[in-house]
Amino acid sequence: MSRNLNPHTVFKRDIAEHLHRCFPDHLKEDLSEVVDIVFQSITSALEDGRRAEFRGFGSFVVHDQKGRVFKNPKTQKITECPPSRRIVFKPGKELKKRFL
Repeated sequence: MSRNLNPHTVFKRDIAEHLHRCFPDHLKEDLSEVVDIVFQSITSALEDGRRAEFRGFGSFVVHDQKGRVFKNPKTQKITECPPSRRIVFKPGKELKKRFL
């Protein structure tokens, strides 16, 4: 097991170590590289405006948020919030069944 200081957090190295336990014939370094490639693929899809979907697990999609103007109720100062993008995760049906 890895030196994870927070037992409630899963790191990429934890996934690579789990894969190494499942596939001991493969080098841990190679499996770690596979994990990196998977995350790079997800990131690349999101950057291109595509959706990253994993049946049963869920999907990641980028949502564009419009800019807005708001007033600070304490100072009454009017501030503009610029448009931004955010990544949204929507759990799949099987994941929802397990946790929700």
